[in-house]
Amino acid sequence: MGKKSIVIYNSKRGSTKQYAEWIAGELKCTAVPLQNFDYGSLGQFDVVIFGSWLRGSGIVGFDKFRKQIAAHADKLIIFVTGISDYNPQNYQQICEINFTDEINMQNTPLYFCPGRYVPSEVAGLDKFLMAISKKVLISGATDKESSSAANTMVDAIVNGVDNVDKRYTEQVLRAAKKKLKDEL
Repeated sequence: MGKKSIVIYNSKRGSTKQYAEWIAGELKCTAVPLQNFDYGSLGQFDVVIFGSWLRGSGIVGFDKFRKQIAAHADKLIIFVTGISDYNPQNYQQICEINFTDEINMQNTPLYFCPGRYVPSEVAGLDKFLMAISKKVLISGATDKESSSAANTMVDAIVNGVDNVDKRYTEQVLRAAKKKLKDEL
């Protein structure tokens, strides 16, 4: 029997869904929205790829998903989308916030895929959080390097940004193909 993969995603504005569809297309498997996924089917898959977006370094929807996949954590690969630039400090913060139990950062591949942000599409809590983030970024930059990064992020919050690019799926695909090969 052939090895099976699935991509489960949580997308709010489309960039996570786009990456999920690209990954599923390359692996010739299904991409399923998190809210439609049947957790009882997890045992059927050799590789489970979970994608979601970041809010304050938290992987949205991962808390619920984590409880369901704990028994299959060795099959898991995670990708996240966001508008901040990838850097080791951001990666560490994402890991510290999201990996606190049997699904840990030493055993779970985690990849960052740049997303998109369209200010006119944001409302409610997300709009409030972005306004707070902007104020914190403007007031918190203390050196030239952090000031430059803060200015880039503020520009993305104010004007929007679209950094979605298929090439960022390559890292996720390599990890999935390695897991599939190792399962043989």
